[in-house]
Amino acid sequence: MKIVFSIKALNHSGGTERVTAILSKELVQRGHQVHVVSFVGGDKETFFEMDSRVKLHYLAPTKDKYPFPIRDIRRIVLMKRLYKQIQPHVVVIVDAGRSFVNIPAAKGYKVITWEHFNVGVNWHLGHRLSRKIAAKFSDLIVTLTTPDAQAYKTQFGAKHALCIYNPVTIDASEPSPMDKKICVAIGRFSPQKNFVDLIRAWHLTQARKEGWKLRIIGAGEQKTMLEAEIAKLDLHASIEMLPLQKDVVAQYKDASVYAMSSHHEGLPLVLIEAMAMGLPIVSYDCPTGPADIVSHQKTGLLVSYLQVDALAQALDKVMLNEELRAQFHAESLKEVEKFSVKSIVDCWEKVFETL
Repeated sequence: MKIVFSIKALNHSGGTERVTAILSKELVQRGHQVHVVSFVGGDKETFFEMDSRVKLHYLAPTKDKYPFPIRDIRRIVLMKRLYKQIQPHVVVIVDAGRSFVNIPAAKGYKVITWEHFNVGVNWHLGHRLSRKIAAKFSDLIVTLTTPDAQAYKTQFGAKHALCIYNPVTIDASEPSPMDKKICVAIGRFSPQKNFVDLIRAWHLTQARKEGWKLRIIGAGEQKTMLEAEIAKLDLHASIEMLPLQKDVVAQYKDASVYAMSSHHEGLPLVLIEAMAMGLPIVSYDCPTGPADIVSHQKTGLLVSYLQVDALAQALDKVMLNEELRAQFHAESLKEVEKFSVKSIVDCWEKVFETL
């Protein structure tokens, strides 16, 4: 089967790009012909390693010199031309936010729109309309959570929508030995990730006074603000901030707890990865994703959204109880099987066969 993925930028470092790299690799290994069309990034290397058998196509360098709307018209024309050459059996649109370009370009082909975000969150003024276009003209909407699949039917009128989880995207064959007093958190330094709440919760913990360290890994516009908050609370001795790491496995392996304080998510890959490495998770129960991944009091603790005091108490409960961490570790390694690459790719192949 000929499968095309359309994505904004393969040189970006997010979960969307990582999962696209993994899924395309697995599909090509199963004998499918896979192409990935990236709107921008032709002058950069892909952030995540792509299988050499996956054919990559770029519409522009990292900075597209064409202004809107010429830029989008050009993209539609180039993609139509490319699809005519490839003759794909199915086009998978990665992210519903660019339906204005992707849907016209893929007209005449089977189309799946792969929603990667919480449908209650709009990243730009036209995002909601873009989702309506995707719902009307796609043969199928694939979401990361069941509530979002239902929302596509009730809010956007999609006839066909289903949930397929993202898979584990790392080599977790050697889980964390759980022998260091390190709590890790990974993500963009952006308002959405809300690391400021995690820092404030950390200030309230008893565990930090007993040798525990918080390691925050990422990059983004809030870096200076977060550093200022750490300084204000005099937490330099127990919090370190590191830049983005390609070897995230080493970071998970170095830790014994994973923490998340996001305002919202889709289906956060970091939690799936942390679970695969056996890390107990302490997370806000934000919309959506954490509740799909974490079994409360079995593989970790879910905390009421935006309750900083409760987040601190949950962190202490896990960090100060070695027996509880061991229980969460064992259960995580069992439950993560539902996110295995094989299980997820099997689901995708079944979907392709039914189109």
